[in-house]
Amino acid sequence: MTKYVFVSAFLLLTLQGFSQLSEIKGKVESHLNRENLGGAFVSCTGNGHTYNTTTDPDGEFRFRNIPMGSYDIKIEYVGFTSFQTHVDLADNKKIELKVQMEGHEKDLSTVQVFGKIGQEDEAGAVQKEKHSSNIVNIISAQAMERSPDINAANVLQRMSGLTIVRNGGGDEAYPIIRGLDPRYNNTLINGIKITSPDDKSRYVPLNIVPSDLLGSIEVSKTLTPEMEADAIGGSVNMVMKDAPNRETFKVLGSLGYSAIYFDQKFTTFSKKDIQQKSVIEKYGSSYVAQPGDFSRSNLDFTEVQPIPNTVATIVYGNRYFNHKLGFLVAESFQNQYYGSNSVFNQAAPDVHANGAPTISDYANRTFSTQQLNNGLTVHLDYSFNDRNKITLTNILLYTDIAQARLIIDTSILGGNGGRTVPGTGPVSTDYTSLTSQQLLENVKLDGKHILSKHFMFDWIGVYSYAAKRVPDMADLSLNKKIDTVHTTSDIHSPYTFVTTPNYFDAITRIWQHNQDIDLSGMANFSYRTAFSDQKTLELKIGGLYRHKIRYNIQDEYDLKPTTSASGIKQQFTDIYTAQWVVYNSSGTYDYDKNKYQVYENVAAAYGEAKISLPFLDAVGGVRAEKTEQGYTLNTFYASGINGVNKTYTDILPSVDLKFKLNPITNLRATYYKAIARPNYYDLVPAPRLSTTTATTTEGNPYLLHTTSDNFDIRYELYPREDEQFFAGVFYKKLINPIEFSYISGTDYMPINSPEATDYGIELAFTRYFGRFFGVTGNYTYLNSSTSSVKSYYDLANNYVNPDTLEKRALQGQTDHTLNISFLYRNKTSNLFAEIAFQYIGRSIGLVYPIYGYDYYQQPQANLAFSAEKGLRNRHFTVFTKWNNLLNTPFKSQINNILVSREVTEFNFSFGIRYEN
Repeated sequence: MTKYVFVSAFLLLTLQGFSQLSEIKGKVESHLNRENLGGAFVSCTGNGHTYNTTTDPDGEFRFRNIPMGSYDIKIEYVGFTSFQTHVDLADNKKIELKVQMEGHEKDLSTVQVFGKIGQEDEAGAVQKEKHSSNIVNIISAQAMERSPDINAANVLQRMSGLTIVRNGGGDEAYPIIRGLDPRYNNTLINGIKITSPDDKSRYVPLNIVPSDLLGSIEVSKTLTPEMEADAIGGSVNMVMKDAPNRETFKVLGSLGYSAIYFDQKFTTFSKKDIQQKSVIEKYGSSYVAQPGDFSRSNLDFTEVQPIPNTVATIVYGNRYFNHKLGFLVAESFQNQYYGSNSVFNQAAPDVHANGAPTISDYANRTFSTQQLNNGLTVHLDYSFNDRNKITLTNILLYTDIAQARLIIDTSILGGNGGRTVPGTGPVSTDYTSLTSQQLLENVKLDGKHILSKHFMFDWIGVYSYAAKRVPDMADLSLNKKIDTVHTTSDIHSPYTFVTTPNYFDAITRIWQHNQDIDLSGMANFSYRTAFSDQKTLELKIGGLYRHKIRYNIQDEYDLKPTTSASGIKQQFTDIYTAQWVVYNSSGTYDYDKNKYQVYENVAAAYGEAKISLPFLDAVGGVRAEKTEQGYTLNTFYASGINGVNKTYTDILPSVDLKFKLNPITNLRATYYKAIARPNYYDLVPAPRLSTTTATTTEGNPYLLHTTSDNFDIRYELYPREDEQFFAGVFYKKLINPIEFSYISGTDYMPINSPEATDYGIELAFTRYFGRFFGVTGNYTYLNSSTSSVKSYYDLANNYVNPDTLEKRALQGQTDHTLNISFLYRNKTSNLFAEIAFQYIGRSIGLVYPIYGYDYYQQPQANLAFSAEKGLRNRHFTVFTKWNNLLNTPFKSQINNILVSREVTEFNFSFGIRYEN
């Protein structure tokens, strides 16, 4: 009997629900061109409840199972007048709305200052580009998700005017914007500059930022007075995912592989015995290091087959307490195995041939790298009311790199007799194990307060921390000699090759760690008034103060092999039988020049005015930045420079004009002045060995900061919501540009080159043909000019001039860059595919000291493919990503002499994604 009571009650409740629950659905489009407005915010308020959602890419929305009653519907979309209507729902009734929204610049202005603009879908990103005050390119989370890329660095290389500094080492992935080295650009997260875990520079290696955590990436090509001014090339702003307007849950996973490990094994080593602290850090400065204090297993290399590359991401977000509290958490994990095979031919000037370069060493290199990336973002925002809102965002990025290197170097010139015939010469073999942990955390608290109809105040407080630790970078060096033995006493007779055993030459152990701490505060005060319905004036003042401190510690130990009584080196059998003595038993901790402290204080203030008219938006003003910058070595050197303190102030005007030729066309003209400060290590006169190449850099205490005058013109056309065409030109004049200059061998130093110019043309477009096919791409032509002081040889006339100026391009500036992607999208079957081609032209990598010669990176062509297919229930999507399909090598040459050639081969992955 009880069973029937429960069944009856259930049926009654179900019938009651069916009788009282109804549905509201609708479609939102632009009145001008009937384009679907995906990403519009829709709220439904009534009966003491508020329901929120956003339109899908087709501009459609739906509220299901809403109790009967009266409701107010409000629809908002950036650049359009808000739409409001009232509906009455009866029992089991369905209401369908078709909304055509009118464009309205005044409303857009309000949204830009007092609200936020969604950029996770392509339509929102296009709208932000169209209505921005400055010249900007934006890529949305939707575009990143569909692309072949998995991190911010890969994504950026496909944007207009950008290339990426990259190599097989895994720890360098920085943007070159408009041909300007990364030092001329800044990196932001959510609009705020962040600390860098890099031990040399102030910018963030972008390959540690998973693209799954990003809502969009904004690349600003011009600056307004409210923006930080150290961005001559441009500013990269990584906008993290924000709290959604409705419950969001997403999870994805993928597996993949690097094809280089189809044909060879992955070299690895044990990490269990790696000591996080050096001997002196563990036992104190009075301790005398013993041979047994140094581990051996991290120099015991083995060959394995790597497991598949793995990517996993989970995202959850929602709003609570009647939409007042927003919450989002996103976690992304990546475990990648990749490698490279390369040749490196070290060049040296040949004084017997007018100083022309000749190969002094020939080396084969094999790198095996495992990189673990872990990213976490937590976002909270609370709206007290329509006028007051605070937001707390915490971002944590962690990466762990383990790299094994094998370098076999044959000396061609000098070195124990050098080469006598091809195949002979001294051969050194270096085995290196490197582990590196990098951590970046950024905590941002900000608030926006609308004080009245005309006034708003906003503020930001930021704590940013970054650290990098390289514990016990171990290098084992062996050497042997290959020579010839003649088969008869005749020196011209046939000969055979003879090879000595490998002798144990040396071991180097280096502990390095640095940390970077920023405390930043900024505030802005805005005033706005409207002269008429479409004429507004906005005045804005604000300021910033940032205190930075950075520490760097290095400790190096040199281990020398024990020798026989007659001084003969021991033959090397394996690392466990090798015997050594500690050459410097106290290490270098107390007197290493790489043990230093750097500080940088920046104080800035600005004033800005913006006037919006039906045909023109004009933004102008001035920014002042005062910089205090310097370093102190931890140990006093009587014969050296132990510290530097620099103070300089820059007055930086700017003006942005946007002529609104018609509702879908803009013409922009801008001018701004910007600066580039020296990187932290640039000032410290201490040699640092690169963790990915054989080069060494040394700082220059006399280095000056760079200033630049920048001019831009860009034509913009937006024929449809997801289509665009840009054509622009720019010109930059740099005073005291900073570039690396050759010292000797493989040693380089940053110097101030003579003034430089940089100009170019940029084209970008997205166009769809019919329902299924589209094409998107960009082309950039760049040209720059500066000079280098070089040595000029003319031995025929017995003339040598060591101070000859030679014109050349800026380091890193690529002449031609082309990205083009062919798109297929079928909304009915939920299928998307992309084939992406990239061409990168020639660029100067390093400057050679002899007139007429420089290191050039050779042109590259790359091909990538990605596709995704939504399954029938629309919640699951399967996808695949393929990169480097052409397997184009990275080549560097001095004129026609090959210096390096690196091959990485293609990689691929397959995955599945769930979204609610």
